[in-house]
Amino acid sequence: MTPIGTELDDFVLRTVQAAYLAGKICKTRDCMEDMARAGLFEADVENVITHADTIEKAMPATSERTSSHSNTHYVIRGTSTSGVEVYCKVCSNYHPQTNEFIEWKLTSFTVK
Repeated sequence: MTPIGTELDDFVLRTVQAAYLAGKICKTRDCMEDMARAGLFEADVENVITHADTIEKAMPATSERTSSHSNTHYVIRGTSTSGVEVYCKVCSNYHPQTNEFIEWKLTSFTVK
C-alpha cells in the first residue's frame, strides 16, 4: 500500500479533477452556505480544483451523518478568481452496506 504523500495523492487529485470536469461532484448544503457567506462562486471552485497540483488527506469522515466509515475528507488549497486564498474539502462517499464508491462530495469551500 502506498502511503499518503506519494503517488496516491496524485491519483486522488486526478480522480477528483476528472469527476469535477465531468460534472460528477455534488455540493452539500453546508458547502453552498460556506460559499454564500464567503462570496465565492462556481468559477472559484472550478479555478481551485482544475488548477490544483496538491491534495491533502484531512481525516476519515466522522460525522454522525456519514454513510460509511470508508468516507475520507481531502483538502485542496488554492486561490479564488479574485485572488483570495481559499480551500475546499472534498469527501469520498461510499455505500453503507456494500462499501462501493458512490461519488465525490464537495463539503466545504471557503476562505482560509
